Amino acid sequence: MQDVEKQTHIFLQAKLSDLVKKVCPGMSRPVYKFVRDMTFGICGTGTSSVHNIAKNIHDDISTKKTSERLYRNLGREDLDTKLQESLMNIACPKIKEDTLIIVDESDIEKPYAKKMEGCKKVHNGSKATQTNGYNLLNFVTCTEIEQGYNLLPVCSSLISTDLEPDSTKQLMQDRMIEIAIKANGRGIFVFDRGYDDRKTIGFMVENGMRFIIRGVGKRNIQEHCIERKFNDVIKEMEFAYELPAFKNDEFFLCSTKRIRVRTDGNPSRRANGVEISLIVARKYKRSNRSRQIGKDFYLLCDFADKNLSEIEIVERSIMAYRKRWKIEELFRQMKQDYRWEKIRVSSYTKLKNLNMLMTLALYFVYSCKDSIERIAAAFPKIICFRKNDWKKLHNFVYYRICQALKKCFDRTYHYNTSPYRRDKIEPLQLRLRF
Repeated sequence: MQDVEKQTHIFLQAKLSDLVKKVCPGMSRPVYKFVRDMTFGICGTGTSSVHNIAKNIHDDISTKKTSERLYRNLGREDLDTKLQESLMNIACPKIKEDTLIIVDESDIEKPYAKKMEGCKKVHNGSKATQTNGYNLLNFVTCTEIEQGYNLLPVCSSLISTDLEPDSTKQLMQDRMIEIAIKANGRGIFVFDRGYDDRKTIGFMVENGMRFIIRGVGKRNIQEHCIERKFNDVIKEMEFAYELPAFKNDEFFLCSTKRIRVRTDGNPSRRANGVEISLIVARKYKRSNRSRQIGKDFYLLCDFADKNLSEIEIVERSIMAYRKRWKIEELFRQMKQDYRWEKIRVSSYTKLKNLNMLMTLALYFVYSCKDSIERIAAAFPKIICFRKNDWKKLHNFVYYRICQALKKCFDRTYHYNTSPYRRDKIEPLQLRLRF
């Protein structure tokens, strides 16, 4: 078992080194060493503390000097932009036709910060309150495989609306254009109901993007140059499709209709609009088919494929939106395992660079699921400490992968600290030491 664990140590360290080389093309050697030290340190310590990362670097330099070097390099301008572009170049070619690109906005809560640059009031969704902090705009892909699914972070942007020249919506559209170009138009964008916006819908339809948005249920619908109320249109729809729900004793009655949504701000007969599909789902119990459970569930979608039947549109939309919750689990893990909200640097540039470095480390963690059998064989007490866990290797096992990586990268040596280093430089010269 020790040999298997040792070989896995070497394999994972080499895999992370290869990833760092791919995201640092054309960068100077000091920048490459800085990115390598930070990613290894984040994976090895599970924290965003630069001081703890400096202690994880084994060299002959004091922790204080190493911390100063890391802080100095962390202030490099546009480093986050370069790393983000390199990471998208790696992740986007892996996007397939049916890959879900989940888009969501999170937050970093800093309620007691007084000197952090750009810190302002943000909405904390988990507590439903307003607090000081920063917004996070995240893109995560979810790909179906034979034994389950794979998640991969594509990019993450830390945003302070006081300091950014563009709005969050404009930044989101720019990232979507970049991902669509690098993925050759593949993938389906999935949004929560907070993105049920006329401009966003019009932007995606005009650019030929496939998308699924959870609807709010308050949008008027255009019919023959006349706008009708949303509820009036719902009453006329026929719920002819029955699909199994997420529980065995429940099912959905669904209906779909092709509608036109106004994209201009003000209603008029000449207002511009786009055509999308509206899906309405109602949940019932099999034991009582006449009593509806909860309220109606609305989805707005467009797959840019006229050959799809109505039942195919309904099935694809509901099953795809069900997987959107995976990004919430990712948010929870990055705040628990990597202590995202424990970031303590005052400069806005350093905050953005550190956020991108942590996203790079998180990408490596999620990419290790491809080798989960090998990691489980080397660390069975961490990955599978119960017999039933062997059946769940391809579920959400990223928490346990983080724990295994901390053990692997706890001691990683990139610098030769041997006192006899010159013997290797001049192997033929005899040296006598007393």
